[in-house]
Amino acid sequence: MNVNIKKSVIITLFLVPAIFSFAEDKAADNNIPFSKVQRLDWSLRKVKTKSAVIIIDRARAQRETYSIRFQDNGMLRGRGADNIFFAPYNISANNSLSIRKIANTYMAPIFEMENFTEHEYFRHLERVYRWEIGDLNLKLYTYDENKEEAVLEFTLIYK
Repeated sequence: MNVNIKKSVIITLFLVPAIFSFAEDKAADNNIPFSKVQRLDWSLRKVKTKSAVIIIDRARAQRETYSIRFQDNGMLRGRGADNIFFAPYNISANNSLSIRKIANTYMAPIFEMENFTEHEYFRHLERVYRWEIGDLNLKLYTYDENKEEAVLEFTLIYK
């Protein structure tokens, strides 16, 4: 057998399985379990609605203005402007997520986004129906008071 043919066969035997295993890893990216989202702190980065994209300007605040953390006991907690909140949540098949009524403290906010209030944030969370993660961003699909889809996009908070 020719030396070049032997090298080609050897390279093919090692390279083809490697390519297919990489493709399987990329496909599995969409099937990340919710446990990978839990116990991490997420900061709201962007709100997308049909009519607008609201960028959350964290540079104006001294801390994360809108955040969320899913506990592994079925409770979530976070911060909305200056208030701390918590609520029970349920996850089910096909990335379904529901958040029940939010309870929160009632401090007057020192800093609140002009174009996205704490009240709006809480109402959007209570209407979440699906979650998705990719590129280290958590997306919560919800809808607004007009029944139009909205997406809350969070980024991971590194401490």
